[in-house]
Order: sequence, then C-alpha cells, then structure tokens
Amino acid sequence: MFMEQRPALMWTFLLGAALALVFPPAGSFNTSKADPRQPELIRCEFLHRANVTCYWKLGSALSSHNTLQVQRLPWTHKVNISRKSPLTTFSCTTSGTSCTAALNGSSVRFEFCTTVTAQGPSWNESSQNRCQSGRLEVILPPVTLDVKPVSGKPKCLNVTWSNSDFPVSLKEIRAGHLTSQIQFAAQGQLDFQVQNVIVRDYSMLVCLFRPDTSYSIRLRHQFLAAGNETVHKYPELYWSPWSNETWGRTVMDAPALWRQIKQTEQNGWRNISLLWQANGRVRSYNVTCHTESSLVLEDHGSCKNLHSLSTSCSLLLPNGCCSCALTAFTSEGFSPEARTWFLGVSESEPPPPNNLTVRPLDDSSLDVRWTAPVGLPAKGYVVEWFAMTESNNSILHWETLNSSCTAFVITEGVKALERYTVSVRVLYGERGAGQNRMVQVYTRQGAPSSGPTVVVKQISGRTVELTWSPVPVEMRHGFIRSYVLYFITANQPTGRKGLSADAHSDSLRDLLPGNYDIFMKAITDAGAGEPGPVTKVHIGGQDTQKKQKL
Repeated sequence: MFMEQRPALMWTFLLGAALALVFPPAGSFNTSKADPRQPELIRCEFLHRANVTCYWKLGSALSSHNTLQVQRLPWTHKVNISRKSPLTTFSCTTSGTSCTAALNGSSVRFEFCTTVTAQGPSWNESSQNRCQSGRLEVILPPVTLDVKPVSGKPKCLNVTWSNSDFPVSLKEIRAGHLTSQIQFAAQGQLDFQVQNVIVRDYSMLVCLFRPDTSYSIRLRHQFLAAGNETVHKYPELYWSPWSNETWGRTVMDAPALWRQIKQTEQNGWRNISLLWQANGRVRSYNVTCHTESSLVLEDHGSCKNLHSLSTSCSLLLPNGCCSCALTAFTSEGFSPEARTWFLGVSESEPPPPNNLTVRPLDDSSLDVRWTAPVGLPAKGYVVEWFAMTESNNSILHWETLNSSCTAFVITEGVKALERYTVSVRVLYGERGAGQNRMVQVYTRQGAPSSGPTVVVKQISGRTVELTWSPVPVEMRHGFIRSYVLYFITANQPTGRKGLSADAHSDSLRDLLPGNYDIFMKAITDAGAGEPGPVTKVHIGGQDTQKKQKL
C-alpha cells in the first residue's frame, strides 16, 4: 500500500514547491519593492511660486505617455486632516522622462506628494508616492545685493542681501539652513573667484579682499536642512541663480612701512632711510617723527614734499628712542598711519625669530619659514632679502607680515645662480624691531664662471709660496666647497692639488726646473668652474728665481 501512495505524495510535493515559488509565504511580501514596469522618481526642482520640474526613469515596459501629478497638502495635514480636505493638484503630461507643472503662485513651504504614472496600450503603472516639503528640493530665488566698505577693515566689505518673498525665514537662516557662496573679481581681473561664506543674517562681513580695491560681487544660496538627501546627491543643481552684480571698494590700509639704519654720525645722530610700498591712487605722503618724550622733530631731511611716486626718503634721528609715522593722502582723505619705532643706540635689540629655514622652490622663488620667539609677543614680522654683490649696492626687498604669519614665499627679485641674503625680524610694537636671523641661499647653483687669481708670494729654490683671494660673489654661482690648484710644465703630467674652501694660501714644493703655468678652479655643488687667470713661474736649475704674471 505504501508503494501505491508514493507517486501521489511526490506530485503533491512538487506542486507545493511550484506554488511556493509563485506565491511567497504569508508575511514575506515586500510592498516597497517596485514593479519592474513602474517608473522611478529621481528628483524634482521646485521654483518658489513658479513651477516644479521632476525627472524619472521608466520601468522595463515602454510607455506611450507619462503623467506627473503633484498634490499640495494643506498646512494642517500634520495635525488633523479631514478626509474631505481639498488637495490642490498640479500636473503635466509628456512622452519623455521629465515634465514641468505650474504651481500657480504656490509657495514651496507646503508639503507635496508626487507620483508619475506611465501608460501603455493596455496598462497603467505608477511610481511610489513621495511626500515631502517642497523646500527640500527648492532652487531658491535670486537675491538683490548691496555692498559697502567697512571703516578700519581694509580687507573687508559689508554685504547686504534682500528678497521680499524669500521662502526661508530669518530664524531658519540663523539656525544655519543656508549654504552660500560669493563670487568676486577685482576690477580689471578676468577670472572670478568663488568662496563659501557663512550667512546667518541679511548682512555679513566678508574679508577676502585687498585694501583700496574695487570688486565686482555676486551671491547665491542653497537651502540646507536635514532630510534633503536629493540636494546632497546633486548639490550643483540646487544653487539659486547668482544675484545681481554689484561693485564695492575696500578702504585704504595703512602703508607698509620699513626702515634701514645706515650709519651713526659723529654727533650721535643716526642716518635713517624710511621705505614704503607705493599705491597708485596716492597723491602724496606725509612723514612725522617724534622722540620718546613726544617732541616733534622738525628736520625732515628728504622726507618732505613727497609725491605719489615716492617710495623712500632719508633723515637724521637722535640716538635715543624715537618713532616715525607715514600717512598717504588720496582723493578720499588720509590713510591710517603706519609707524615704525627705533631703539636708543645704547639699548639691546629684542631677540630674533627661531628656526629660520629658506628653501628654493624653483629658479625664481624661495620658501621662508620660522617660528615665533618664546616669551615675547610678536606684533608682526619683516622679511628682507637682497642679492649679494662685492659693492653692496643691490636693491633691498622687504615684506611686512602680521603676527599670525610664520611663512612667506619670495617671488620678487630672485633668479638662479645668484646668492641672496634672506633675513627675518620680529616687530615688537613700541619696543621696535628685533635682531635679524639670516640665511644665505641660491635658488639654483651653477659652476663658477672663474677661479681665484693666484699671486706668487715668494719663490725659494724649488718651492713656490702662493696666495689668492676668493672669487667675487657675483662669479661664484654657488657655495664654494673646495679648490683645485693646477701647475703645468712641459714634458710632465699635469700637477693638481685639492684644497679646502677656506684656504687662502699654499706652497708647491720640490718642483722640477722649468716654466710653470699655475691657476685654480673653484668647485660648487654643481661642479668645477672655469679656470682663473694663469700665473707663469720659472724654476731655475740652481737658485734662479723668476716670476712673470699674465
């Protein structure tokens, strides 16, 4: 009997398995999983009181046309909505995968439920219904901009914006629901810069600019709130249009002022040069100097009647503590004053910065870094650099920096194969400038263009005593690491002798009789350079001493 029932049991098992494949067990249905033929909403773009544009992907089946339906829920829907409460519906139909429906002046602050229905010859399939605030996908309207200078803040402009029907409240703005960008370019500049700015009000201070410069400025916003994952996924698509372009000019800063103490006269007065950086809008400059007791010094030397192109002047200052101030005069009045202090000649200078390093970046730039002195607060720094020459008549370049800067890239007045002295001083306010810390550097080294000139000091028998002076710094093209002394005579191998870089004399002993050509080459990190002038020496067979110099 068991064998007779076995075929029936097998058929029952196979039928159950097939039904299990077609109909999952109770409770296992995934109602959120879309039908393959259902369209899928990707994103929408709401324009306040204007329209909404939505984008979708079609399912596996081709449709003849697609209908977008956007229903606006009443304000009270989250509290107690009646089934008979009217829903305002906006719709449009297309054969494509995007459509724009007019909102008929509706605000985007409402909640909207959105669906797309795809229709085929004999079927309709709708996307899953999505309900959320219109502001989660809003493209905010452009704002109107106004820009004004800020007294005492030469790198800042006050930017004010407005829109009479902006769909984000001031409370929400202060809560951080706007992300914003500013676009700006200086007058005459072709490329605009774009920077993120923090907006917490209808007015903000933006400090991204150069002093005394006109800027073209525009502003745009993006609504930012929890839940707008679509905006996070497509951030560039949800920026508002740029505001109107408006112009603003920053106020003038105090001129950048520096000084050189050249020498002290016999009567104790010091010869001082004041240096500053010119500004094209300046009509004239004015210099005033005071002693520590506030006595105004009347002898201005060349520091009077300074015109717009002036960048330096000289005067005598007493040997005690004093200071000089510089102001620039423009069509808008006087700039803030820049002041530099001088210690008395008997006072010791405050300490220099620590850990100064200078590193070449390329043939025409140097990276300068240092650390602040310990114990004394720095008010600022001055970086100085100049090309080294035998005559010491090169141009001094300098840059003043605020106390937060401990690095600077030199890009002016440097080139390869020339030696530069780079130094940094700390500015201590009324205590004056500190000692300088100095480094000598090349952007790139080369082989010297000449060797030292050899001079015969004495010939004694078969010994020649020689001296030489270092190669002029302009001809070294690098740091001298060593020298090679050559002595050549007929029918003999070339003689050579290595010498250290700090050697200034040497002797050649036990020379064979004959005529010798003696010269030197200098060696840098880039290799041996050109030979220096040849000195001819004759070594006689007995005690004949003769020398001839070319």
